[in-house]
Amino acid sequence: MEKRKYPRVLVTNMFIDVSDGIGFCTGTVQDVSQVGLCLTDLAKRFGQDMDTYTAVTSSGSEYFKFRVRPRWEQTGSVSKRMGVEITEPSGSWMDFVSRLEARNRKGAQQGH
Repeated sequence: MEKRKYPRVLVTNMFIDVSDGIGFCTGTVQDVSQVGLCLTDLAKRFGQDMDTYTAVTSSGSEYFKFRVRPRWEQTGSVSKRMGVEITEPSGSWMDFVSRLEARNRKGAQQGH
């Protein structure tokens, strides 16, 4: 059963730099919501046993910086996926996601 409060929107060409305060790694953002992100292609050993991270994400010319908290993790043979919650999403992030949601709805209505 899906427990999400906010819908996820698939994204392309969105990248993220995540720091645990000691090191950092770069990954890819698979999908977003008003308060969360699904990150992929993260280094397998990055950020083990950490409660929060600082993240900077970019999509085209837009950049967002926030604190995130891991909610789940799937570790593969070389990399891992991680679902993170944005602890205090900015107004500009909420606007960005709202635009993506609107674009998604418009594309669905047009049969794309």
